[in-house]
Amino acid sequence: MVEGVGDCCFVLGVSMRIRSPSRKIRERFLLVYEFEGCQKAVDFLTKYYGVRRMKIKLNGRKVGNRWVASYFQNRAFFSKRGLKKRTVLHELYHHLVYVNGLEMPKSKEERDANRYTRDFLS
Repeated sequence: MVEGVGDCCFVLGVSMRIRSPSRKIRERFLLVYEFEGCQKAVDFLTKYYGVRRMKIKLNGRKVGNRWVASYFQNRAFFSKRGLKKRTVLHELYHHLVYVNGLEMPKSKEERDANRYTRDFLS
């Protein structure tokens, strides 16, 4: 049985994949990121996916040692060196998983977040 929710598609009981948006949406995200800033670009993508917004917090103290970013309940925390498009998209993937109520092993979620980011930026 296959169900579709917005641009998220999953097969019940088997696997789940959050798809990267179309090239036009990806290019628009990059333009908004460059000219209007990180938070507006993330707001643009969360609106596209139809989910609540993710707040960006630039505060290295909330980020664990040796990490450049972390995600927790609708908030993404970044160190100054971690606020890059790749890292923002990675944390946005974690946000999409969280707001859609998906449960998966942490290692799979990390792999999928890296794949989503790679596909988005290619």
